[in-house]
Amino acid sequence: MTRRLSSRLRYGRLWRLPSARAALVPIAFAGAAAATGVVGPRSAVLPVLAVGAVVTGLGLWRHRARLAVELRLVRALLASNGPHAANEQVVAGPTGETRLTTADGGVTRIEAPTWLDAVHALGYVMARDRAFQLDLLRRTAAGRLAEVWGRTALPLDRHHRHLDLAAAADRALTALERPERELLDAFAAGVNAEQLHHGRPFESRFLAYRPEPWTPRDSLLVELFMFHSLSWNEQAKRAEAVIRRALPPHIANFFLPGDLLQQPPLPDDLGRNRAAEPVRGDFVTTGQAVAGSNCWIRGGPDGPVLACDPHLTLTLPNLLYEVDVGWPGHRLRGLAAAGLPAVLTGTNGHIAWGITNLSADVLDLVPLEGEPATRTERIRVRGRDDDLVEVARDGTMPVSPRPLLGQRVAVRWTGHDPRSCDLKFQRLVHALNVEESIRILDDAEGIALNVLVADTAGRMAHLATGLLPRRPAHSPDAPTGHLTGPERPRLVDPPVGFLVSANDAVFPQKPFRVGYDLDPGYRARRVRAVLARETRPDAHGMRALQHDTTADLYVPYRDLAVASLGEGGLAGSLASWDGTADVDSVAFGVLVRFREILARKVLSPYLEVCRDLDPDFLYAFRAIDTPVLEIVGSKDPSLLPRDEEANGWPGFIARCALQAAADLSREGRRGRLPKWGDLNAVGLNHPLVGLAPWAAPLLGVQARPQGGALHSVRTCVPGFAAAGRAILTPRADGFAEFDVPGGQSGHPLSPHFTDRHKKWSTTFLPQGRNN
Repeated sequence: MTRRLSSRLRYGRLWRLPSARAALVPIAFAGAAAATGVVGPRSAVLPVLAVGAVVTGLGLWRHRARLAVELRLVRALLASNGPHAANEQVVAGPTGETRLTTADGGVTRIEAPTWLDAVHALGYVMARDRAFQLDLLRRTAAGRLAEVWGRTALPLDRHHRHLDLAAAADRALTALERPERELLDAFAAGVNAEQLHHGRPFESRFLAYRPEPWTPRDSLLVELFMFHSLSWNEQAKRAEAVIRRALPPHIANFFLPGDLLQQPPLPDDLGRNRAAEPVRGDFVTTGQAVAGSNCWIRGGPDGPVLACDPHLTLTLPNLLYEVDVGWPGHRLRGLAAAGLPAVLTGTNGHIAWGITNLSADVLDLVPLEGEPATRTERIRVRGRDDDLVEVARDGTMPVSPRPLLGQRVAVRWTGHDPRSCDLKFQRLVHALNVEESIRILDDAEGIALNVLVADTAGRMAHLATGLLPRRPAHSPDAPTGHLTGPERPRLVDPPVGFLVSANDAVFPQKPFRVGYDLDPGYRARRVRAVLARETRPDAHGMRALQHDTTADLYVPYRDLAVASLGEGGLAGSLASWDGTADVDSVAFGVLVRFREILARKVLSPYLEVCRDLDPDFLYAFRAIDTPVLEIVGSKDPSLLPRDEEANGWPGFIARCALQAAADLSREGRRGRLPKWGDLNAVGLNHPLVGLAPWAAPLLGVQARPQGGALHSVRTCVPGFAAAGRAILTPRADGFAEFDVPGGQSGHPLSPHFTDRHKKWSTTFLPQGRNN
């Protein structure tokens, strides 16, 4: 009975397809009208139903082309294995049999005879749940998506061909040490065993292609793709070069990110660099999401608790995959990146660890000297002629297709060095304590990350890890080599009893500069303030902190607007703001728009000259609020935009606030100001929605209002949020709790496609009130 009900609910998702809804509505309406006597005596029931059937048939005939595509999608869904996976299964591994048990939430418990058998089984279950996602990730990274996707993927393929991640993965594979090569071999064998056993995922059936076997190189491609999303800041480096060319050095330093603890003062002659005419300023932006995370450890009498929530692009299925792996004497639970057998945050019964983006300075634009080596690459395009793209290299450095200030430049990025993919980070799964974890991380290179780790003895550490260029502080010279493990900054066993990383400037940038355009630190300061009061950490309190929507970044903007607007009206609404990015807050949406308008109008007169030098110039630094608030706070009339001089600073600020409210009123219902949740509705979509938007009700999760913002602990905005929330203790008898968007499976007819989304999307409050 339960199985039949589950099956009905599962396949009931197919009614979300437009043709199914179009067929159901006219017949249901006609039937209801006839049954209730609206259309006359009961003798009219059959004619009315017939009319409904005719209307339905005409509608389906009208959209017969799309109906054919829908039927193809339905056949692919029903033919694939996703929703039919057994709850218990035994698979053969490299040395013996491994038992797989799928529990509530779709997480498969792996019980294997050895570590490599466990990794083999992880590849098996990840392919069962996410086979197309794995293929999509490697194709995207290698610039081969158009082969199956068509011409819409061509710009993305051209971009990744220029990045040359495939060649970097080849070099990294040959440099791997034996434990990491065995790890990737076992994982690849598991992925291929599942594909051999169950065949193609539904997406491949729908797109009529067969995925190639998985290889160890593919996992390295996924790792490089992830590192690229975390650290490829070419646009910011271009903006810096243009600003330094356009402005005097002391003024350029004022507008550029630097040491957040020692920001340059407001230049006395800044007003002389103001544009002579009003400018539009669409090259200044405040809302650019940057991959980051929150992670913290709080010690206490019952031992340390670690919380971690990586912030990544939202997609369905999720970019992270929950793992539960056991082998004799060991159990590993955590979140791994799809396609990569490395747990990013987890616990092994001895230690717990988590990661955040280090925001490391790992990319340089190098002027070309001489002619680079070039070659023509062929991109296969589904349904069209092949596309030819010319790529250039200077050694292992790709040459950017866009000149910088009239000169060709190569991009030196640590991801092109084989050491950035050494995967030694994954050896943490075998560590027994913090001391051993530090030795492992000191010996590792890998991608640039903050790693926080705690053990059962109560010790804790925060290390900057990865292949980090050796950049002397405040030196404009190119880096010379890379930092050794012991040279990389760290904090161990702090006397305050907690550690916090939120992509902020927690480490001093001396004697070596590690970070670039670091987070301004509002999330980190909020977490530290709460942890300082939390003497007995538990899962409930840590989860509530992960959902904290305090938005301190906007307090000075609130104060500016209220002081300039006077009393009543909009000023009263802003003055009563509770300081959070709550879904029901009207004032917060106004403040977000006010900040955007103010930043654009205040900074554009000084940066317009940069657009003259580079038509693609974009000012999107995370430290944007520092120069904005410094200029506004000076109250110097000579720094006002020229078309606002007659209004003075109070009048100018008030006009910006009123413009923000007017803009939002036009977007709201009946001219009313919308709530933040109306502006911040967050949903999920499967990649196929890009090809078939009509399938979104079936392949996605409808957007719903969400609390949080880019600079609150609960980071949650459309397309970008926590890809997972973990709360862990290092003890074997402790707890490991995970919230993820969507579900564990990538198959829309699986019960685990979106079964975990409601919990993830519900704001968790300390008082027990959820919304």
